[in-house]
Amino acid sequence: MRIEAFSEGKNLDAPDANEDQFLILPGRGLAVIDGVTDRTGHRYEGMLAGRIASRTVQQAVAALLTNAAGGVDGATVVATASSAIRGAYERYGILDVARADPTRRFGATLALAVEQERAWRFVLVGDSGLRLNGSELWVNDTGLDLITASLRQEAYRVVAAAGGTPADQARVGRACAFHGAASMHPDMAPWIDAGALAALRDRCAERCGKQFPHVPDADILRLLDGGIMTGQGQFQNNTASPLSYAVLDGFDVPMPLVRVIDRPRDSVRSIELFTDGYFMPGATPDVAAWEAAFAEVERVDAEKLDRYPSVKGTTGRVRADDRTVVIALLPAAQGLSAP
Repeated sequence: MRIEAFSEGKNLDAPDANEDQFLILPGRGLAVIDGVTDRTGHRYEGMLAGRIASRTVQQAVAALLTNAAGGVDGATVVATASSAIRGAYERYGILDVARADPTRRFGATLALAVEQERAWRFVLVGDSGLRLNGSELWVNDTGLDLITASLRQEAYRVVAAAGGTPADQARVGRACAFHGAASMHPDMAPWIDAGALAALRDRCAERCGKQFPHVPDADILRLLDGGIMTGQGQFQNNTASPLSYAVLDGFDVPMPLVRVIDRPRDSVRSIELFTDGYFMPGATPDVAAWEAAFAEVERVDAEKLDRYPSVKGTTGRVRADDRTVVIALLPAAQGLSAP
């Protein structure tokens, strides 16, 4: 087996702030883990919660794979990682705080490949992804981020039409996406007032209703009104909405939101695990191709407002997100340029 891996934090001037982790245990398994950025800014031993979460999950999964006598099922992976995060809460004395306040919880997504005697098992929790044999793509994507991103897109248009600078557009767009459209935030002024915000909300609701007809209007409005700060968490680790998603946060994760994929060993030629900092997969299963795809995305839509809409974009030396990819070519695939 030939293995390649690459990880780079979004802030090029602060590489130690990278909240992604990866895991390579030959003969046992591979993983990428994406720590969820803590919007409250709390630090623990100098680290943000997302970095603690990703490292905690990495270590817990490594121990599980190392000590497992046979196959590892998805429920055990989730339970093991969740227990480890609860242990982190206890160490920092915030277990009760985290239980009562979801905004204080650590969080991480996971894409895991488990090597077994006759099969590969893949476990996906959250929106970190998997590609098999260069073509079979798996990502848990409910569309939630695109709904939130619509606030940012509309805000950019409003501010640009009013004569605002790119810096004004970025500030107001971030405020809308993060704080939602239910009420004014100081960073929206002077470019957006209450009337303009209400109109922006209506346009986003209409647009997202057409884009996601299977999602109840009430759920779309709940997300648009609360934004990332208070709206997004209402869909975390429950099955109440088509927008619901899974994240490892130390508490219950509904298994219907977790994707488990099994494949016979002899059917797998390449495995690519990646975090959501990559907005487009590589043309072939190698790091150079994934980095070329990243560069192309940056070239055509660095601000993530058009072809690759997101709640964040690249600004100077700060990218939209951390990115990590781990690639394994199985023995029969080595020496091939593409699967």
